[in-house]
Amino acid sequence: MFSALRFYSKRTIPSAFARRPLSTEAAAQPAGGAGFFARVGSFLVGAGLTALATEVYIFKEVREGNLEMLKKQRDLEKRIAALEKKK
Repeated sequence: MFSALRFYSKRTIPSAFARRPLSTEAAAQPAGGAGFFARVGSFLVGAGLTALATEVYIFKEVREGNLEMLKKQRDLEKRIAALEKKK
């Protein structure tokens, strides 16, 4: 997109002007970023949500696996009962 504009405009922007903040309030703020406890808190929230989602997924898999095993067991019992009736 910007490559098309390059052909029409020959004006260059000085690099010092491009890096200059437009408001004095933004320039006055320290560029330290988030504090240690904020990062640890964010990590713990993410780990907790991941653990919750994993727990729900595993519970669902175990429940479906149990239902499948019970169905297979019922089918086997029916087959055994049918074989015993033939004798």
